[in-house]
Amino acid sequence: MVSIQTVALMGIEGAASDVVNKKFWWAAVFICISGLFDLLDGTVARLMKSESKFGLSYDSLSDLVSFGVAPGVLVFSWTLMGAGKIGLMSVLFYIVCTALRLARFNVQSTTIEKFGFTGIPSPAAAALMLAPVMLMTEYSYGPNEWSIWYYLFLSPFLGLLMVSDVRYSKGSRVLFRKSFNNLVIAAILIAATVANPEMIFVILSYIYGVSGLIIYVLKQLRRKPAAEAQEAFDTKE
Repeated sequence: MVSIQTVALMGIEGAASDVVNKKFWWAAVFICISGLFDLLDGTVARLMKSESKFGLSYDSLSDLVSFGVAPGVLVFSWTLMGAGKIGLMSVLFYIVCTALRLARFNVQSTTIEKFGFTGIPSPAAAALMLAPVMLMTEYSYGPNEWSIWYYLFLSPFLGLLMVSDVRYSKGSRVLFRKSFNNLVIAAILIAATVANPEMIFVILSYIYGVSGLIIYVLKQLRRKPAAEAQEAFDTKE
């Protein structure tokens, strides 16, 4: 809603660019807040012993709006509107893949995805979509030709990554482990976030996004020699 209101504001002659940037920044922040609540709702449901299939389906519907439709509308309103139909296609592809990702999660939530994610989770994909918007609007940089090309690549790429078989760890399982080192890391992250929240958000989002791809590539490279060795062994027999 904020993104759509901002587009209307952009059409008003004389609208200050700082006001427009701040509204886009707040649109991104509201999506981040929904991500925070998404981390907490499952924990609250388990503590209250109120987990159900209906709750899982309703949560996925909310995630589709929060991490699929909302980031897509924001990115399209901010920059991809300048790409016309191609920009709209790339955003719609991202949203459709978000729906497919969440549908697969509902089926696999108690089995394959109980301790890890298959494909990047939709909140992380939304964070990767939002991070550049938050950073650039904070420093009063508007969209340009480079941002259009960047999102024309990023939107469908994240869509494919969500429905891929690339494995991602559950960050909450790592963060809430009882370890002194984790407490130190958490303290550093909190201090850095207070000092420069947009930059830290960008860094953490992209580290998580790239980490799954790196681990996946390394595993594939390790499997190839092992498969070749097994094939050579079978041939000798």
